[in-house]
Amino acid sequence: MIRVIFKNVGQGDSIIIEWEHESKVKIGIIDCNLYNNKNPVVEYLIARSITEIEFVVLTHYHLDHFSGFSEVFDYCKNNNIRIKSFHHTISSQAIHIYDKIFTSKKLETANSKFFDSLDSLGKLLADEIPTTRHTKGINLSKDIYLSFLAPDGKVDRKIARQISRKVNKKIFTDADINKLSIVLLIKYFENGILFTSDAPKESFRILKGRISTEISIAQIPHHGSIENYYDRFWSKLSRINKCPVVFSVGDEPKDKLPNRETVEFIDKLDYDIHSTNIVYGILEYFFGTNQDKNYCNRGTSNYLSHFSRMTKPHSQISTLNSSLSGDQIFIL
Repeated sequence: MIRVIFKNVGQGDSIIIEWEHESKVKIGIIDCNLYNNKNPVVEYLIARSITEIEFVVLTHYHLDHFSGFSEVFDYCKNNNIRIKSFHHTISSQAIHIYDKIFTSKKLETANSKFFDSLDSLGKLLADEIPTTRHTKGINLSKDIYLSFLAPDGKVDRKIARQISRKVNKKIFTDADINKLSIVLLIKYFENGILFTSDAPKESFRILKGRISTEISIAQIPHHGSIENYYDRFWSKLSRINKCPVVFSVGDEPKDKLPNRETVEFIDKLDYDIHSTNIVYGILEYFFGTNQDKNYCNRGTSNYLSHFSRMTKPHSQISTLNSSLSGDQIFIL
């Protein structure tokens, strides 16, 4: 059995993978975001009395994907919890872009806390691995294997060239860091679980038709942004019937994600849609309304009740919690 938990952390990612190996509970963590001044990943580690972490993946260096890791690393240090491997795409190029586009005191503090806490792990961190699609995968058990599908190894060099041409000019964007997003696949027997972080269209152009494993659960990239949606990849992806897909989203007025178009495209491809929150494109597509006071007044429960009457049957994958609100938990 393998358990996949997409924690509700608003517009951001905190994903926990749990499985058993040799009668012991094993876990891995993909990204970690603080939410409402809480850290759901640390809460999980405490509740499950975790004593070792098989892998940690920071898919790319955006605050909504790493803001909670300093607390995770501090907790591990204080409780003597070993992390077997830490995979990331942090590089001098990523830091250069980060310095150019993020200048707030909050981000500066988060950045310092992240590196200080990572450094403090010392021997509790067994291996730190800069990661591309060429990085060797991990055997998690006899039947579970983690592999890395993106980014391409050339991306870092391309960004370095871009930086050399734009030196001392503040014309970088969030999308430049998204190019370094890790896409990973966990293969479980003959099926796979696909995690896409904020990967750009180019990653999916490269991957189109190259994933032979039948996908059982998939994450929609970049919180459902239409800029990261590549129709040919999602329409051709080998998958189970009514394959669940997850939108990790929250009430972020600046971005207003997911985009309605992404939700509609995915629904018409007959995926089984899950979301951590009923916001923006989810709200517009399924309920025909915008993010306004009517949503707050009616309440989430009314929307969920309406959705349960109109939605298509879910896939055969076991799920816990509502499919459109809160943590999205799958058991295979």
